[in-house]
Amino acid sequence: TPIDYHHQDTFVMRDLTRWIVFLAILVQASLLSGGEPDAKPGNELSAEEFMLANALWTLLHETAHAVIDELDILFLGSEEDAADQLATIALLRGDPDFDLSEKISAADAVIAAATAWRVEWELEQREERETTYWDSHSLSIQRFYNMMCLLYGSDPQKYAQIAGQLGLPFERAYVCADYENQRAIRSVGRIMERHARRQAGDAYQGKVSVVYEDTFTEGQERIAAAIRQAKIAERIASRIEKTLTLPHDITITFAHCANDPTAFWRHDRREIVMCYELLARFLYLHRARQCLQTDGLTQDELDECLSARHR
Repeated sequence: TPIDYHHQDTFVMRDLTRWIVFLAILVQASLLSGGEPDAKPGNELSAEEFMLANALWTLLHETAHAVIDELDILFLGSEEDAADQLATIALLRGDPDFDLSEKISAADAVIAAATAWRVEWELEQREERETTYWDSHSLSIQRFYNMMCLLYGSDPQKYAQIAGQLGLPFERAYVCADYENQRAIRSVGRIMERHARRQAGDAYQGKVSVVYEDTFTEGQERIAAAIRQAKIAERIASRIEKTLTLPHDITITFAHCANDPTAFWRHDRREIVMCYELLARFLYLHRARQCLQTDGLTQDELDECLSARHR
């Protein structure tokens, strides 16, 4: 059988490229094994900025569920993982509609959301909560690493130090830079191409509306005011209407949820619900992170710190 040298050279070049990427990551391994102890990854966000960044990522995650459902997008694997990827890539694409401020960049929003999952995991371990392996969501710590993987893979040189400070091992970083990020970007690109907003035609193109229900506490009122001012939901609604053809109208609703800190997509009402309680949880996670990062605390002092920040 004659040898196909062109085919063989293609594989050689591809493997050579991968080895170059791998060697570059090995050079950065010292960074990926941890930065300076006092170094802070990305911009140090205030509690409100941390909450806004997490609200943006979470609403994009729930919007991804709505888009998957409404456009009947089929895929293998967990829809929750897919929604995480879609939300993260949407931010990393650099869309100006998602710029909250000069201080909160797309990378800062991803880091804040990933950090929230890491803090949740640390609290779960401290409180010895039973791990719900059966849940449709990946473990909190897995969601953290998956998001950091996409961030690092989007620009390995730019984010090497951040990834190191946040603990992304170089063994995973190699795959992130070589494969995972590009695969996620291609998947998002195909969705955008297939379901792009039509410029003309008879097909109905759905609208996205935003509703703010009444708040029940002063804390919820402050949160709602910050969300309104940042126009997070309005930014996402505008972007969806500009880029995708939805078969129906959908609504983004901010609501009191009887002390349940959650967000979800309601297929029966075509509604994304963001609970004020979840936004308050993001404020707590910012403060809890400060407790967990404070050196020299005894266990009793740490417990008191975490308890005080929960009141």
